[in-house]
Amino acid sequence: MAGKISKWESELWSYICSGDGEHCPLHDHCQTRQSGRLCVDDCKEKLSQLLESGNQFNADAYDFIEPLKYEEMGVVFQLVEKLAQKKLKRGGVCCPPVPTELIALANGQHPIEIHTLPLKAYHGAIWRLKDKWVIQLQHGGTSATDRFTLFHETFHILAHCGTTPVFRKRGVRRGSFNELLADYFAICVLLPKEWVKEKWAEVKDVGMMAKIFGVPKLAIRLRLRQLGLI
Repeated sequence: MAGKISKWESELWSYICSGDGEHCPLHDHCQTRQSGRLCVDDCKEKLSQLLESGNQFNADAYDFIEPLKYEEMGVVFQLVEKLAQKKLKRGGVCCPPVPTELIALANGQHPIEIHTLPLKAYHGAIWRLKDKWVIQLQHGGTSATDRFTLFHETFHILAHCGTTPVFRKRGVRRGSFNELLADYFAICVLLPKEWVKEKWAEVKDVGMMAKIFGVPKLAIRLRLRQLGLI
């Protein structure tokens, strides 16, 4: 990435570099786990299934998600949220919906092209060519799903640029930790917590929130649950 990397961002990429991609690199030292609260790494399979389940709502499916204050989130998740806030600030975005043009900030030296293809195993994928990045989106996805997928894949680009050795996805696996981080980055970019709290106080309706922020209803419900709003 162009420009000087802050200490906290270097810390984030260092953690990701040191892990195997399947589990949180700090799993054995997680303060959240040690306090007896829910560790996100321990429920990543359930979270992945929720995000893959479409817009069908089952209130019981969210019961395992505990509201967590920022300081109760694992360190890696705190840093991912900080990264999302940095990109929003750098892009001058101050209200929803977040424009997809923001993905250009993932790597200023190489443009990003977006192509729609009949993907079967993924909602999206990235390729690094000699002079550009390519994000592939699954053909037939909704606008809200595509927006979420774009920022999910943007995190993978950022990780590719920020880690040594180069960050790699490890096949078609639900529930890998790096995929969970990419989902969380997309949620934090598209649904900044202060915006969500403000808008929820106004509308109190998941469907309306999804339209305001331009995201799938599932993402709204996950963020509201995490923030203790539902």
